[in-house]
Amino acid sequence: MSLHSEFFTAVLNHLNDGIFIADHNGIAKWLNNTSTKQLGLSRENIIGKTVEELETMGVFTPSVTKIVLKTRETTTKVQTSKGRQYLATGYLIKIEGTEHVVVHVKDVTETVKASLKLEKTEALVKQYWEQIQEMKLSQNKETNNKKIIGKSKKHVEMIELINRVASFDATVLLTGESGVGKSFSAEELHLKSQRSDKPFVKINCSAIPETLVESELFGYTKGAFTGANSKGKQGLVEKANGGTLFLDEIGELPLHLQPKLLQLLQNKTYIPIGSTEEKKADIRIIAATNQNLQVMVKQKKFREDLFYRLNVITIEIPSIKDRQDDILPLLYHYLEKFNHKYNRNVAFNKETLEQLQHYEWPGNIRELENTVERLVITAYNNLISLEDLPENIHNKSITTSATTSNKITTLQLNHQSLTEYIENIEKEMIQHALIEHGTARKAATALGITQSSITRRIKKYDIHNF
Repeated sequence: MSLHSEFFTAVLNHLNDGIFIADHNGIAKWLNNTSTKQLGLSRENIIGKTVEELETMGVFTPSVTKIVLKTRETTTKVQTSKGRQYLATGYLIKIEGTEHVVVHVKDVTETVKASLKLEKTEALVKQYWEQIQEMKLSQNKETNNKKIIGKSKKHVEMIELINRVASFDATVLLTGESGVGKSFSAEELHLKSQRSDKPFVKINCSAIPETLVESELFGYTKGAFTGANSKGKQGLVEKANGGTLFLDEIGELPLHLQPKLLQLLQNKTYIPIGSTEEKKADIRIIAATNQNLQVMVKQKKFREDLFYRLNVITIEIPSIKDRQDDILPLLYHYLEKFNHKYNRNVAFNKETLEQLQHYEWPGNIRELENTVERLVITAYNNLISLEDLPENIHNKSITTSATTSNKITTLQLNHQSLTEYIENIEKEMIQHALIEHGTARKAATALGITQSSITRRIKKYDIHNF
């Protein structure tokens, strides 16, 4: 069949899309009427020229034909010609026993313009949403006892990543040691998302008996099994509708339930126990684990397809040993919290604070929080001393360099009581934080105390000119 067959020529010339054909050397052999209009040249000015010549002349850019001949693969590119944009797809085919490239060219100028307008509108909406969320978070900061405290590099990098991904509805996997604050991070993601006014529902996969996990997650219908509630039960997935479902300790999810979770992630659908009908779930899923899921996949303890579905965005929550600069703010934050909770007014003495700062905290933030709560409750005096510390912390020696650099000399204590010395330390820390951060609110955040608390101390110590 000839390229100049009258029948096919007539058919191709009636198409609204351009058809451009070049041989294996990139020489233009034929084009339809629409293609001549797209390129703004007659056939006589195109046929016989190479695509490189036409590209140099500015007839189109880039040359899809040239790319196809180089890669020998079907290729689609956005091509520009005479100020308009085209979606050009090139195919390598044989015509009369010789290789040719056939390019199908569709005008997408108006579509691109509409898409850009939509993109700009979406970006503006996203910007307004983020501003509203910042205002809400700022208003709630004083009353939010679960705020994430820290200023270390690792912590700041983690918070920045949380801020970047929170507004996107993608699945997030939180990893890190036990006690690092994965639950707090999950709540932070929810609070900064577009679902913040909807439910945040948490399930700990390791805390529920294996036989009950499915019914807790997906619920069941009336009479689904012996002993079931006669009215059926709403599952946590349904309770989270519109909001966020947080699956803590996801590595403990029974293997036989993992395909059902995969279905929920892929299709946002699930089937309650005893039902045959799929239900839709408008939820965002955040998962967390202190296990290495990749190793579990190799051990056949975790499904590979589920792992990749969960692992869209991974955020590692650093342990305390990787954020030493945050120990002091965390200590003061929880001291303030439990003083208020138990109506006490205790403080750390210098040696105790030094010991706590240099303890390794294998249990991370959870251990630190529980320790401070215990100390606030059990301290004999208003100053928490070394004797008040749990045995495992009290017996942990501080490194020589730390002891030397922070040692209280006899000369220092000759002229002031221990209480006066602690108050001077506290005053210096507050002054330093105020100078470094500029405002009382930011200084309070850095020290891990509330704004009202730092305001009282500023007044108490008569601090000015910061």
